[in-house]
Amino acid sequence: MPGPRHWVSPPTRREITLLIFSLTIFVLSYNLETSLRVVGVNPAKLSNSYLGVSCAVLQDPGFEKDGRRPKAWRDDLEQLIVGDWAWEDGQIAGVDRGEVGLVGVGTTQRTIYNFGTQKKAGRSATRVDPGVGTTKGASANEQFTRWGEDAPRSKAIAHAGYTILDNVYILNGSFYLVTDDPDSLPRLSAIASSTINPSHPPRPQDWRILSPLQANETLGQFGGRIKWTTWLSTDPADAQDPYTLFSLYRTHSYLATAYQQTVISSSGLRIISPDRSNMGLGDVQGVPPPVRLWFPRIPTFSSPHVPAPEGSGENAHPPQRTRSYNGMHPMFLKAAFPTTELMYAEDWKDYADMHVPFVLERVVLADRGAAERNRDDWTLRWSPELARSGVGVGDELRKRQGSEDGLPAWAAPVVGFDVPEGWWTPVRQAVTSYLGVPAEREKRRKPVVTFVSMQEEPYEAGAHIRSEDHPGLVDGLKKLERDGVISEFHVLHGNGSKEVWDERLKIVSKTDIMLGAFGHNLADSVFLPAPLPGSQTTTPAPLLMEFYPAGSFLKDRELAMRTLGMRYMAWWESRYVPFATTEALALTSRCTEKLAARHYHLSWASGLDRAHG
Repeated sequence: MPGPRHWVSPPTRREITLLIFSLTIFVLSYNLETSLRVVGVNPAKLSNSYLGVSCAVLQDPGFEKDGRRPKAWRDDLEQLIVGDWAWEDGQIAGVDRGEVGLVGVGTTQRTIYNFGTQKKAGRSATRVDPGVGTTKGASANEQFTRWGEDAPRSKAIAHAGYTILDNVYILNGSFYLVTDDPDSLPRLSAIASSTINPSHPPRPQDWRILSPLQANETLGQFGGRIKWTTWLSTDPADAQDPYTLFSLYRTHSYLATAYQQTVISSSGLRIISPDRSNMGLGDVQGVPPPVRLWFPRIPTFSSPHVPAPEGSGENAHPPQRTRSYNGMHPMFLKAAFPTTELMYAEDWKDYADMHVPFVLERVVLADRGAAERNRDDWTLRWSPELARSGVGVGDELRKRQGSEDGLPAWAAPVVGFDVPEGWWTPVRQAVTSYLGVPAEREKRRKPVVTFVSMQEEPYEAGAHIRSEDHPGLVDGLKKLERDGVISEFHVLHGNGSKEVWDERLKIVSKTDIMLGAFGHNLADSVFLPAPLPGSQTTTPAPLLMEFYPAGSFLKDRELAMRTLGMRYMAWWESRYVPFATTEALALTSRCTEKLAARHYHLSWASGLDRAHG
């Protein structure tokens, strides 16, 4: 018979079995969620059961690594707010993985940008046009460049009053060009102007040319990269007008002629794609369309910020501010260039305040002060070889055409650059596509006439027809419509004060004859329907009729119409003035004095008769 047991006695088989059973129950209970998943039970199904209420192990375990609740605990509200997307460790959710730059060192490289050992198609693989988004646009390492002691050289692609440059550096609010051969670049005074006085050449703090050694000292060995094509207009607001973008696009279109390779994107815009050997832009496949339009001398708003009145409540908004004038209606850029970013002086200051060099890959530069001071450059086929040869701009060398007096400064690319026929067509087609109207004119139809009236605009807004003549002009045109001479007659208000932009452009895009007192109120005429090729006898090209006071003439509208293959007629009261006549051009210098007049008399009847003839 066994003796009595005490606490130092070895455990019996029964006691060992009870101990193992208890430990097993404890482990399973403490890890019930994992245990249920092992046997194929979804713990979310038990959330409303007695077991789910009574067991603390089924409470919300918190968030996963990607910041979301575990999948079993997500409800409809979380799906609505957060969404449902794939995520991998070290990646940004919703962003396609590609070969991009690494930020930081070691494991910290996985905290910013998507990358991975599995090589997949990058953002550039199927890119048609650049943009900003999760699957398009510049990747991380494309926005940073380390050039060491060999900074990318600046290169002049073309210059004729306006300039196309590759690798333009900006640092602390100044522009820099880096070159081994300064003679291979146009003169700085021909490229740009002083930020203080646009009629003067640029100061050293505005623009500088650096040797590679100077660039190493001034710019350092690395910096940011501003990808693709930047349109840059360095003029202040009072020098802008509706032809700013017109002339920039004309300059940009020169690349199509220079390299003879273009494609049209799905949006109808021309994408310039020169041969890579001519580009000097590294791995960029072709020259993209403009990605940004930058006005470094124009603030976003012309009116100051005024806070909401005190006591108006925390939800009160401050008074609406007035946008600075840049020559364009805000909707135009959205319709014609929907992927183009608009940048202002505040953006320029942001870059300057970072005290970091940035290199703009390609710049289409419009500086009217420089173009005005160097009109001889317009008619020369500039090239680095020509500049290096030391031939002066005053020499008779490969003149394109005789220069004309009285041309506005924005005409430099019109005179100086050869462009493909129909160069403006992509812009017109993009606008008409946005408006939902046909891009081409109808054949053999009675004309649509549009009169641009300034009568309800303030006098400082532009030239007016004399008030006693205005009713007779409108009534006479309405009578022509009633008599069936013209198919439609429309009255537009000069600066768009009475019509929304899209309704105004819908009328312009189908107009055959536009008329009105001279001025930028007629600048929408560039969107008249394109002339039908080879059909001038059956369907004449659209016509713009512009009325001037006697002895005055400006070539802006006439030049734009002639450039686009349209017809133009200028009138001094009842006298028809053929464009580009010696008499009209000689009187251009007297325009400033005449423009101060407030009322102008005209004879509309003879003008319209001649237009029909």
